[in-house]
Amino acid sequence: MTITDPRIAAAPSRPAAPTSWTTVCRRVDLTPLWGEAALVHGRQVALFLLPDGRLFAVSNQDPATGAHVISRGIVGSRGGRPTIASPLHKDVFDLATGECLTNPDLRLPTWQVHEDADHVIAVAPTRALVAASHGTSDAAGQRAVAALVDAVRTARPELVVADAFVDVQEPDVPTVIDGVHDDQDVTIVPLLLSAGYHVYHDLAETADAAVAEPARAASAPRDVAVSGALGPDPRLADVLARRLEEAGLGDDDTVVLAAAGSSDPRAVDDCHATGALLADRIGREVTVSFISAAEPRVPDAVAAARESAPGRVVVASYLLAPGYFATLAAEAGADATSSPLLTDGDAPPAELVAIVAERFAATSTA
Repeated sequence: MTITDPRIAAAPSRPAAPTSWTTVCRRVDLTPLWGEAALVHGRQVALFLLPDGRLFAVSNQDPATGAHVISRGIVGSRGGRPTIASPLHKDVFDLATGECLTNPDLRLPTWQVHEDADHVIAVAPTRALVAASHGTSDAAGQRAVAALVDAVRTARPELVVADAFVDVQEPDVPTVIDGVHDDQDVTIVPLLLSAGYHVYHDLAETADAAVAEPARAASAPRDVAVSGALGPDPRLADVLARRLEEAGLGDDDTVVLAAAGSSDPRAVDDCHATGALLADRIGREVTVSFISAAEPRVPDAVAAARESAPGRVVVASYLLAPGYFATLAAEAGADATSSPLLTDGDAPPAELVAIVAERFAATSTA
């Protein structure tokens, strides 16, 4: 049965994260262990009531075949995890997370479920998180960024988390968005430390194009949002301070922050804000400098620091991962240079994982 009760369909939607809730049925419309399909803004949703009273909603579209049959699947359990088996090919999916327990290449989009005091049930789509980094040809940098995205997946197992790249590496962001299941909206989280051209132009235009894509004309409309950059954030200053300590920062050392640089003044302002946060964190003045596009350049800032104060000069690398820019920062003439925020072979800082998750959540609930 597909739920199309006009009294239910006419009920107002509920404003909640990540999009408006859509009322679909009442608890009495559901039979334990039997799925029901509901049509929500052009998307089919399969709802399941378990004998213990728990409610789950997933896409009714079978990930392997595209057929809308999941509501006719077999409800079960594996290791305490509630599951649904496709009636077509018997692949088994976790009802809570959408993970396929029989084929790691498949995933069933989940929906959020809300039940009010009158036992009226509403659903809202979950969003996919597209983690968009700049991209690098440096193998260590690639591994470090991939480890961050993997850590976000581990922290948020209920989400689809996909890697994408603005430049250098593949797949690019449009390709990744195109591969996200039709039932899911998308939030692009830039794995960029400052919000410059890539955030305000490249990714914003990509999001607009994905929404307006002619190929989606016959499908349900998809919302694609772009979150803010990772910085500035006090937690990044904490990681920078930790990297400086690892580099042997002394009490009398002068600190120069080395940022990538941008022609966008908003990105430059973000870097200066980070410099101020780091100065507060380590209790000394921090000179902000840039590797490209903005002034002062790192070698000039290091030279000026040597002239203005005795003692060592230490560069704080305000870079996400190892790569060409990290090499340039290390060659700027300082006595010591800290590692980037991410390092190859080490677990990503918990602060960065939390920031990525929070940027996603803040945009998805806006």
